[in-house]
Amino acid sequence: MKTLHSQSEEKMNRTAALVLATAGILVAGVGAEAADVYEDPRAGFTVPSPAGWQLTQEHGYARFSREGVDAEVFVVAAPGSAEQVNAAAIQLLIDSELGAEFIDRPLQASPIQLASGTWTQRIYQRDDKLIASISMERDGMTSVVVTEATQAEFIGAVNAAVNAILMGFEFREGDQAQDDTLHLRHDVTFDSGSIPLAGTLTLPEADGPHPAVILISGSGAQDRDGRNPALPRYRPMRWIADNLAAHGIATLRFDERGIGESQGDHLTATTADLADDNEAALRYLLARPEIDPERIGLLGHSEGGVIAAMVAARNPDVAFVINMAGSAVPYSEVVVRQVELIAKASGLAADEVAVMRERQIQAMEHAEAGEWEKVREIVKQGTLEQIARLPEAQAAALGDPNELAGRQADAEIAGMKTPWMQFFMSYDPRPDWQRITVPVLAVFGGLDTQVDAAQNRPALEAALRRAGNRDVTVRIVEDANHLFQKACTGSPEEYAVLGPGLHDEFLEIVTGWISERFGR
Repeated sequence: MKTLHSQSEEKMNRTAALVLATAGILVAGVGAEAADVYEDPRAGFTVPSPAGWQLTQEHGYARFSREGVDAEVFVVAAPGSAEQVNAAAIQLLIDSELGAEFIDRPLQASPIQLASGTWTQRIYQRDDKLIASISMERDGMTSVVVTEATQAEFIGAVNAAVNAILMGFEFREGDQAQDDTLHLRHDVTFDSGSIPLAGTLTLPEADGPHPAVILISGSGAQDRDGRNPALPRYRPMRWIADNLAAHGIATLRFDERGIGESQGDHLTATTADLADDNEAALRYLLARPEIDPERIGLLGHSEGGVIAAMVAARNPDVAFVINMAGSAVPYSEVVVRQVELIAKASGLAADEVAVMRERQIQAMEHAEAGEWEKVREIVKQGTLEQIARLPEAQAAALGDPNELAGRQADAEIAGMKTPWMQFFMSYDPRPDWQRITVPVLAVFGGLDTQVDAAQNRPALEAALRRAGNRDVTVRIVEDANHLFQKACTGSPEEYAVLGPGLHDEFLEIVTGWISERFGR
């Protein structure tokens, strides 16, 4: 679930110290296409090529370039301290004439906590360009991500690439993927209308027919594992599938249309289109001999919970629904509460939170009325206020604040005009929940700042009561965030820091509930 104005704020918080994220600008890739991977022979790490970027493996380092972008991003590792390798990387890859008087005096030097470790970001300004060097020292080796680009290039593409590289940075010994031999995994394909979709059917080792769950990921471009470019190590659907298979429950998960091995166009797809795709997945499972057609359910996370409601409301073949932090009130209500909670979790004062909340309400009202110039002014003002809160040196490095805020507002409006957002802004999930009479399990995170349990639980329970549903279970995992990680504050800025893995309590709740009602 993304906010209207906080969509970029959320990403800013997640990696608050990254190059232009200090101004609330962190552009996420729109696809989860299979990427080339650079494997460093010295430091023992791997990084994926950002979506749309070309990887060239040079002697001892990686070079990432993109057609139409007059800048490159480099990844290199060498023995030595962070200071030594940072200086060498800048001189080798950016400009050999830059000396200690420049390199030792960055405009900004700040730590970044990521799942891979603690990085140090150094920002320099040279004429009309910024140099960003992000380094981490580990076991006598220092890894560096370095680039030089104009302000416009950073905003347009480079910052997104740097973030994708850092988020995808993994040391081999830290790989937490499950052993593929634990369960029976089958690559499968099925059609949604004229669109071929590809996924994975995970079966328990025991003989069937088995109960089964279709796993539905949340908003954004996600593959069958539930991954998106912003958090490539977070694979919730794969982890859920492995956990359920170990308890005798089959699962089907698939790449969203236009993502991974699935065909179609993700950019033009709405939530209704994705619901159609999951109906096709249901038809596919009904025809599989290993699956019990009387015990097929849906599990959806965030937007996936809404999709599960849409599919279950019109398909009597759905035996149960698991709502994993999905909303039960209109998007316009979700997003206002989301802005409020994220702002509080980020430590903003009460008066600042109130201003952001009111601004979000106004922006939503104008967007729903198609008054885009008014939306532009609201978003622009919010960005200007973000810039004004920055340290003077950082704000100066960003260039003309009015120009920057205008570009940010234009980008926000372009996102709001997409088919997906237009549908979601007008959709009310309550009528669909009011038609569901099969068993429902709803699980919320007590620290979820994106889909608030206090807001959505009462609405969900009221809708299911109206349906006459007498088998409803609602559980709160008190210290879980929206991604069902064990969290501290629930702020999106923690997502990358907390690392991979779902909360044990969440997995126990889901597995126990299905096994009790639909197990052998």
